[in-house]
Amino acid sequence: MKRSRSLLVSTAVVVLTFFSVQTAHASMILYGTNTSHPLAAGSSLDDVRLEVDLSVTGGIATMTFANVSVAPEMSAVFKTIVLDLWDNDTGIDIRLNPSADPADDITIVSGNYSVGGYNTLPGYGPAITDGSSMIDLNSANPATKKGLAPGDSMAIQFATTLANGSDIDDYLSVFNGGNDSVAYTVGFHAISTDTVNGESLSGVYVPEPATLSLIGIGALGMILKRKRA
Repeated sequence: MKRSRSLLVSTAVVVLTFFSVQTAHASMILYGTNTSHPLAAGSSLDDVRLEVDLSVTGGIATMTFANVSVAPEMSAVFKTIVLDLWDNDTGIDIRLNPSADPADDITIVSGNYSVGGYNTLPGYGPAITDGSSMIDLNSANPATKKGLAPGDSMAIQFATTLANGSDIDDYLSVFNGGNDSVAYTVGFHAISTDTVNGESLSGVYVPEPATLSLIGIGALGMILKRKRA
């Protein structure tokens, strides 16, 4: 009996440890997913990587973007970053009191970028077309660096409907379920990439099944919390 109880406790510890590791907060990583150019020898589209993170304090959301591409990719530059802040299914806007011009309520904290709403992402025109235009963060002109080079980062801020303490997983949960899902909520257009011999490629967020499960668990938790209140 003692041995059985010990085994049960050990199993529970392993399960809890696994769950805590799987649900621990982590940044969102986007990989290259589309190009019309041939790959360079020894290269892979997923060598081009954009890291995205979010935090909310005092009703202000801060989103950070970093070029974390890996070797042999050494020259990829993110010219455009596309961001969804409005869920078609629920009508929820992640921005608080959004204006018609996103440049009015989104502030570039760091980085040489401008804000627009044009739905521009090579290779993904129809997929990212939204009921409300997605936000384009474009390398400002004249673009001497043409965006984020490997090792570079940038940040934006905006007043948000997300609760204080929210993170990138809470951002994704806004798009859970329905036709407007978490897929394609963030994308990028990279230029000058070694991966395609100095040409360009695009990348979008395509969630893995495990990610979808965790988002579902998070949404269920919020529903149960509301019912208990």
